[in-house]
Amino acid sequence: MIARLALFLLIASPLAAAANESADVRAARFYAAGLEVPLVQIRSGVLLVQACSKRLRRGCDEQQRELGGNNRTLALLDELTLFPQPMEDPAANLSKPRELRRKISDTSVALLRAAGEYDRMLFARYGATLRACPNDDAAMFRDSLEELVRIDLTGFQSLAGEDLLEARESIARDEESIAASLRLSPEDCAAARRLGEYLMQLMDGKLQPWSGEKKRVENAQHDFQFGAPKVAEPTDSEKHRQDRELAHAVAGNFVTVLATELQLTVFPESESRIKAVVD
Repeated sequence: MIARLALFLLIASPLAAAANESADVRAARFYAAGLEVPLVQIRSGVLLVQACSKRLRRGCDEQQRELGGNNRTLALLDELTLFPQPMEDPAANLSKPRELRRKISDTSVALLRAAGEYDRMLFARYGATLRACPNDDAAMFRDSLEELVRIDLTGFQSLAGEDLLEARESIARDEESIAASLRLSPEDCAAARRLGEYLMQLMDGKLQPWSGEKKRVENAQHDFQFGAPKVAEPTDSEKHRQDRELAHAVAGNFVTVLATELQLTVFPESESRIKAVVD
Protein backbone atom coordinates (compact mmCIF):
# COMPACT_ATOMS: atom_id res chain seq x y z
CA MET A 1 0.00 0.00 0.00
CA ILE A 2 2.90 2.39 0.73
CA ALA A 3 4.24 1.97 -2.80
CA ARG A 4 0.80 2.71 -4.26
CA LEU A 5 0.47 5.83 -2.13
CA ALA A 6 3.95 7.02 -3.08
CA LEU A 7 3.12 6.61 -6.77
CA PHE A 8 -0.07 8.59 -6.35
CA LEU A 9 1.71 11.37 -4.51
CA LEU A 10 4.25 11.61 -7.31
CA ILE A 11 1.47 11.95 -9.87
CA ALA A 12 -0.54 14.40 -7.78
CA SER A 13 2.33 16.60 -6.59
CA PRO A 14 2.18 20.31 -7.50
CA LEU A 15 5.09 19.92 -9.91
CA ALA A 16 3.39 17.09 -11.81
CA ALA A 17 -0.15 18.48 -11.66
CA ALA A 18 -1.82 20.04 -14.69
CA ALA A 19 -1.16 23.76 -14.86
CA ASN A 20 -4.86 24.59 -14.85
CA GLU A 21 -5.64 22.64 -11.65
CA SER A 22 -6.15 24.61 -8.46
CA ALA A 23 -4.67 23.72 -5.08
CA ASP A 24 -8.14 22.64 -3.93
CA VAL A 25 -8.41 20.17 -6.82
CA ARG A 26 -4.95 18.76 -6.09
CA ALA A 27 -5.93 18.30 -2.45
CA ALA A 28 -9.13 16.51 -3.46
CA ARG A 29 -7.21 14.14 -5.73
CA PHE A 30 -4.75 13.48 -2.89
CA TYR A 31 -7.50 12.36 -0.51
CA ALA A 32 -9.60 10.58 -3.16
CA ALA A 33 -7.14 7.81 -4.10
CA GLY A 34 -8.45 4.41 -3.03
CA LEU A 35 -12.02 5.54 -2.42
CA GLU A 36 -13.10 3.73 -5.60
CA VAL A 37 -12.55 0.37 -3.84
CA PRO A 38 -15.45 0.64 -1.34
CA LEU A 39 -17.55 2.32 -4.07
CA VAL A 40 -17.13 -0.82 -6.18
CA GLN A 41 -18.51 -2.88 -3.29
CA ILE A 42 -21.47 -0.53 -2.95
CA ARG A 43 -22.20 -0.89 -6.67
CA SER A 44 -21.98 -4.68 -6.41
CA GLY A 45 -24.31 -4.68 -3.41
CA VAL A 46 -26.90 -2.54 -5.18
CA LEU A 47 -26.84 -4.76 -8.29
CA LEU A 48 -27.21 -7.87 -6.15
CA VAL A 49 -30.14 -6.43 -4.23
CA GLN A 50 -31.80 -5.46 -7.51
CA ALA A 51 -31.89 -9.18 -8.31
CA CYS A 52 -34.13 -9.51 -5.24
CA SER A 53 -37.01 -7.93 -7.15
CA LYS A 54 -36.57 -10.21 -10.16
CA ARG A 55 -35.76 -13.86 -10.68
CA LEU A 56 -34.08 -14.54 -7.32
CA ARG A 57 -36.70 -13.11 -4.96
CA ARG A 58 -36.48 -16.04 -2.57
CA GLY A 59 -32.84 -15.19 -1.91
CA CYS A 60 -33.77 -11.96 -0.11
CA ASP A 61 -35.79 -10.75 2.83
CA GLU A 62 -38.70 -8.31 2.51
CA GLN A 63 -36.57 -5.21 3.15
CA GLN A 64 -34.07 -6.21 0.48
CA ARG A 65 -36.86 -6.81 -2.03
CA GLU A 66 -38.23 -3.32 -1.33
CA LEU A 67 -34.77 -1.78 -1.77
CA GLY A 68 -34.21 -3.70 -4.98
CA GLY A 69 -37.29 -2.20 -6.55
CA ASN A 70 -36.46 1.42 -5.71
CA ASN A 71 -32.80 2.45 -5.60
CA ARG A 72 -31.14 5.54 -7.07
CA THR A 73 -27.68 4.73 -5.78
CA LEU A 74 -26.52 3.43 -9.16
CA ALA A 75 -27.42 6.73 -10.80
CA LEU A 76 -25.32 8.58 -8.20
CA LEU A 77 -22.39 6.19 -8.63
CA ASP A 78 -22.51 6.73 -12.39
CA GLU A 79 -22.05 10.47 -11.81
CA LEU A 80 -18.93 9.97 -9.68
CA THR A 81 -16.56 10.06 -12.64
CA LEU A 82 -13.57 10.75 -10.37
CA PHE A 83 -13.89 7.12 -9.27
CA PRO A 84 -14.08 4.70 -12.25
CA GLN A 85 -15.95 1.51 -11.42
CA PRO A 86 -16.51 -1.73 -13.36
CA MET A 87 -19.95 -2.19 -14.86
CA GLU A 88 -20.24 -6.00 -14.64
CA ASP A 89 -23.38 -7.43 -13.05
CA PRO A 90 -22.30 -9.60 -10.08
CA ALA A 91 -25.68 -11.41 -10.18
CA ALA A 92 -25.42 -12.37 -13.85
CA ASN A 93 -24.13 -15.90 -13.22
CA LEU A 94 -26.16 -16.64 -10.08
CA SER A 95 -28.88 -19.23 -10.55
CA LYS A 96 -30.02 -20.11 -7.02
CA PRO A 97 -31.46 -17.97 -4.21
CA ARG A 98 -28.94 -19.31 -1.69
CA GLU A 99 -26.11 -18.20 -3.98
CA LEU A 100 -27.54 -14.69 -3.97
CA ARG A 101 -27.84 -14.68 -0.17
CA ARG A 102 -24.22 -15.74 0.18
CA LYS A 103 -23.06 -13.19 -2.40
CA ILE A 104 -24.90 -10.35 -0.67
CA SER A 105 -23.37 -11.34 2.67
CA ASP A 106 -19.87 -11.56 1.16
CA THR A 107 -20.28 -8.13 -0.44
CA SER A 108 -21.37 -6.61 2.86
CA VAL A 109 -18.23 -7.97 4.53
CA ALA A 110 -16.09 -6.70 1.65
CA LEU A 111 -17.61 -3.21 1.91
CA LEU A 112 -16.81 -2.98 5.62
CA ARG A 113 -13.26 -4.19 5.00
CA ALA A 114 -12.69 -1.76 2.12
CA ALA A 115 -14.26 1.14 4.03
CA GLY A 116 -12.02 0.42 7.01
CA GLU A 117 -8.92 0.30 4.82
CA TYR A 118 -9.82 3.64 3.23
CA ASP A 119 -10.35 5.15 6.70
CA ARG A 120 -6.79 4.18 7.58
CA MET A 121 -5.45 5.73 4.38
CA LEU A 122 -7.43 8.90 5.06
CA PHE A 123 -6.04 9.14 8.60
CA ALA A 124 -2.50 8.60 7.32
CA ARG A 125 -2.85 11.28 4.64
CA TYR A 126 -4.29 13.87 6.99
CA GLY A 127 -1.65 13.04 9.58
CA ALA A 128 1.00 13.50 6.90
CA THR A 129 -0.29 17.00 6.12
CA LEU A 130 -0.03 17.88 9.82
CA ARG A 131 3.62 16.89 9.66
CA ALA A 132 4.42 18.48 6.30
CA CYS A 133 2.40 21.66 6.89
CA PRO A 134 2.71 22.48 10.62
CA ASN A 135 1.08 25.52 12.18
CA ASP A 136 0.26 26.81 15.64
CA ASP A 137 -2.80 24.53 15.94
CA ALA A 138 -0.99 21.33 14.90
CA ALA A 139 -1.00 19.80 18.40
CA MET A 140 -4.74 20.35 18.82
CA PHE A 141 -5.54 18.79 15.44
CA ARG A 142 -3.18 15.90 16.19
CA ASP A 143 -5.06 15.13 19.42
CA SER A 144 -8.36 15.22 17.55
CA LEU A 145 -6.98 12.90 14.87
CA GLU A 146 -5.74 10.39 17.44
CA GLU A 147 -9.15 10.30 19.09
CA LEU A 148 -10.88 9.69 15.75
CA VAL A 149 -8.43 6.89 14.99
CA ARG A 150 -9.16 5.30 18.37
CA ILE A 151 -12.94 5.38 17.93
CA ASP A 152 -12.77 4.19 14.33
CA LEU A 153 -10.51 1.23 15.03
CA THR A 154 -12.07 0.07 18.31
CA GLY A 155 -15.66 1.06 17.54
CA PHE A 156 -16.50 1.11 13.85
CA GLN A 157 -13.94 -1.56 12.89
CA SER A 158 -14.25 -3.50 16.19
CA LEU A 159 -10.53 -4.25 16.37
CA ALA A 160 -8.73 -5.45 19.49
CA GLY A 161 -5.49 -7.09 20.54
CA GLU A 162 -2.95 -7.79 17.80
CA ASP A 163 -5.31 -6.61 15.05
CA LEU A 164 -5.68 -3.21 16.73
CA LEU A 165 -1.94 -2.87 17.26
CA GLU A 166 -1.22 -3.80 13.64
CA ALA A 167 -3.77 -1.25 12.35
CA ARG A 168 -2.26 1.54 14.45
CA GLU A 169 1.25 0.67 13.28
CA SER A 170 0.08 0.56 9.65
CA ILE A 171 -1.37 4.07 9.90
CA ALA A 172 1.82 5.37 11.54
CA ARG A 173 4.05 3.80 8.87
CA ASP A 174 1.95 5.12 6.00
CA GLU A 175 1.78 8.59 7.53
CA GLU A 176 5.55 8.73 7.91
CA SER A 177 6.11 7.53 4.34
CA ILE A 178 3.62 10.01 2.86
CA ALA A 179 4.97 12.93 4.88
CA ALA A 180 8.50 12.18 3.69
CA SER A 181 7.29 12.25 0.08
CA LEU A 182 5.25 15.46 0.27
CA ARG A 183 6.75 18.58 -1.24
CA LEU A 184 3.97 21.14 -1.00
CA SER A 185 3.85 24.83 -1.71
CA PRO A 186 2.23 27.09 0.91
CA GLU A 187 -0.89 27.18 -1.26
CA ASP A 188 -1.06 23.39 -1.50
CA CYS A 189 -0.39 23.05 2.23
CA ALA A 190 -3.29 25.35 3.03
CA ALA A 191 -5.63 23.46 0.68
CA ALA A 192 -4.60 20.02 2.00
CA ARG A 193 -5.00 21.12 5.62
CA ARG A 194 -8.33 22.82 4.95
CA LEU A 195 -9.86 19.87 3.11
CA GLY A 196 -8.40 17.38 5.57
CA GLU A 197 -9.99 19.21 8.49
CA TYR A 198 -13.35 19.15 6.72
CA LEU A 199 -13.06 15.43 6.01
CA MET A 200 -12.23 14.81 9.67
CA GLN A 201 -15.40 16.69 10.62
CA LEU A 202 -17.34 14.31 8.39
CA MET A 203 -15.48 11.41 9.99
CA ASP A 204 -16.48 12.66 13.43
CA GLY A 205 -20.13 12.62 12.34
CA LYS A 206 -19.75 9.09 10.99
CA LEU A 207 -18.30 7.83 14.29
CA GLN A 208 -20.95 9.31 16.59
CA PRO A 209 -22.76 5.95 17.08
CA TRP A 210 -19.56 4.58 18.63
CA SER A 211 -18.61 7.56 20.79
CA GLY A 212 -18.83 7.20 24.56
CA GLU A 213 -20.74 10.49 24.81
CA LYS A 214 -23.58 9.24 22.61
CA LYS A 215 -23.83 6.02 24.60
CA ARG A 216 -24.11 7.98 27.85
CA VAL A 217 -26.92 10.11 26.40
CA GLU A 218 -28.78 7.03 25.22
CA ASN A 219 -28.46 5.42 28.64
CA ALA A 220 -29.62 8.59 30.41
CA GLN A 221 -32.86 8.55 28.43
CA HIS A 222 -33.86 5.33 30.21
CA ASP A 223 -32.71 6.13 33.77
CA PHE A 224 -36.00 7.47 35.17
CA GLN A 225 -38.75 5.71 33.25
CA PHE A 226 -40.60 4.45 36.34
CA GLY A 227 -43.21 1.84 35.58
CA ALA A 228 -42.05 1.42 31.99
CA PRO A 229 -42.39 -2.12 30.63
CA LYS A 230 -39.20 -4.15 30.66
CA VAL A 231 -37.65 -4.82 27.30
CA ALA A 232 -35.82 -8.09 26.81
CA GLU A 233 -32.09 -7.67 26.30
CA PRO A 234 -30.96 -8.83 22.85
CA THR A 235 -28.70 -11.86 22.75
CA ASP A 236 -25.01 -11.52 21.95
CA SER A 237 -25.59 -12.81 18.42
CA GLU A 238 -28.43 -10.34 17.92
CA LYS A 239 -26.24 -7.48 19.20
CA HIS A 240 -23.50 -8.53 16.81
CA ARG A 241 -25.94 -8.60 13.89
CA GLN A 242 -27.29 -5.16 14.80
CA ASP A 243 -23.76 -3.75 15.12
CA ARG A 244 -22.80 -5.12 11.70
CA GLU A 245 -25.94 -3.72 10.08
CA LEU A 246 -25.28 -0.30 11.61
CA ALA A 247 -21.63 -0.33 10.52
CA HIS A 248 -22.63 -1.39 7.00
CA ALA A 249 -25.19 1.41 6.67
CA VAL A 250 -22.85 4.04 8.12
CA ALA A 251 -19.94 2.90 5.94
CA GLY A 252 -21.99 3.09 2.75
CA ASN A 253 -23.33 6.53 3.57
CA PHE A 254 -19.91 7.92 4.55
CA VAL A 255 -18.20 6.62 1.43
CA THR A 256 -20.81 8.10 -0.90
CA VAL A 257 -20.82 11.45 0.93
CA LEU A 258 -17.02 11.73 0.72
CA ALA A 259 -16.97 10.66 -2.91
CA THR A 260 -19.64 13.23 -3.78
CA GLU A 261 -17.79 16.03 -1.99
CA LEU A 262 -14.51 15.21 -3.75
CA GLN A 263 -16.25 14.78 -7.11
CA LEU A 264 -17.77 18.25 -6.84
CA THR A 265 -14.40 19.76 -5.92
CA VAL A 266 -12.65 18.29 -8.96
CA PHE A 267 -15.60 18.44 -11.37
CA PRO A 268 -17.93 21.23 -10.20
CA GLU A 269 -19.81 21.03 -13.52
CA SER A 270 -21.34 17.73 -12.33
CA GLU A 271 -23.24 19.45 -9.50
CA SER A 272 -26.51 19.89 -11.36
CA ARG A 273 -26.62 16.23 -12.44
CA ILE A 274 -25.79 14.98 -8.95
CA LYS A 275 -28.36 17.31 -7.40
CA ALA A 276 -31.00 15.94 -9.78
CA VAL A 277 -30.20 12.39 -8.67
CA VAL A 278 -30.17 13.21 -4.96
CA ASP A 279 -33.38 15.26 -5.12
